[in-house]
Amino acid sequence: MDWQEKDVLVIDEVSMLGSRTLHAVNEQLRRLRGSRQDFGGIPIVLFCGDFQQFRPVQERSIVLPSAAIPWDVDNSFKAEQQHQHDKAHALWKRFTTVVMLDEQMRAAGDPDLQRLLKRIRLGVQDHTDLDLLNSRCYREERRIPWETGITVVTPLNRNRWNLNMEASLAFRVQQRSTMRIFISEHKWKEELPTEEEAIMILNQGDDSAIPVPAVFMFVAGMPIVVNHNTHQGLKLVNGASYSAVEVIVDKAYPGHRISANMTIHFGPPAGIILESETTRCLHFVGMPPGTISVDTHDRQDTVPAEKAVATQRRQPTGFAVRSSVRVHGLQGAGQNAGARGPRAARDTEDEDRWNGVALAVRPVQPVRAAIALPNS
Repeated sequence: MDWQEKDVLVIDEVSMLGSRTLHAVNEQLRRLRGSRQDFGGIPIVLFCGDFQQFRPVQERSIVLPSAAIPWDVDNSFKAEQQHQHDKAHALWKRFTTVVMLDEQMRAAGDPDLQRLLKRIRLGVQDHTDLDLLNSRCYREERRIPWETGITVVTPLNRNRWNLNMEASLAFRVQQRSTMRIFISEHKWKEELPTEEEAIMILNQGDDSAIPVPAVFMFVAGMPIVVNHNTHQGLKLVNGASYSAVEVIVDKAYPGHRISANMTIHFGPPAGIILESETTRCLHFVGMPPGTISVDTHDRQDTVPAEKAVATQRRQPTGFAVRSSVRVHGLQGAGQNAGARGPRAARDTEDEDRWNGVALAVRPVQPVRAAIALPNS
């Protein structure tokens, strides 16, 4: 990367930015750009964040001067670190233009959730808020009403993948349409797999050793969440929600009908057509109006020998984005209780999970709520 050509530096989640890290970034940019100016003379530097969110881990906040911080509690912070903090804090004080955002857009579709989030943020939540959260929790042996457009929140990938399948099957029944099931493509390094290893390739990937879900179910019109920054200009970015209109079948993996309304493919799709307003005015030769093809990258995931000796090769996959629906970003799990359809929020462990298709239908499931209540 040629830092001499960069004009803008954006640092997000600045509340977690520690003083030593900011000092190191400043010094490194000075060196790379050959300038003693702040940040190496980059013309525009933007800090984005919310200081009511997480603080730095094992570092001190850039907001506070060193005089306001005890530095000798456990002898873990030395004079050099205090000096770095002072320089980082001075950099922070140089930022004099501030833009305050005071509207919660992610929960705009759910006024109840929006009010709840605001009360929790201000620290004025009470027992009625706790009761509201607990009333939305899943109860064992009770069917999840997918047809209502519910969004489910769960802390575990294992549950999420299982819920993806359940939601997709329910969506197919609701739409009275057909379903395509795509199986991950696997290439074996040496000899053919054993029966046990062959069965393992269909695992959902519920641990860190097998991170790739092996099955992708597609139903036309299903809501999806993009989980990889593919094309920022078209808002095809991590957390953006779309409706998947059609799937582009790879000729190398033709469909095999297994029932009147289900077809299976032994490989990934070539692409997916998404609905979006961001491409409404585009028209490329040979493509329908309002669509654009977006290609992803190759990726290879190898399963450790103790799990299986398979290598899952992810083929490059094309996307097409079609206009007509409004796009709403889905970013935080807590902010999405009002989202529609079997979808979920961003999960940092889920980026680029499916055979080059940076898409996922991701319902998540609520656990029993626990929030801090102010002393009465």
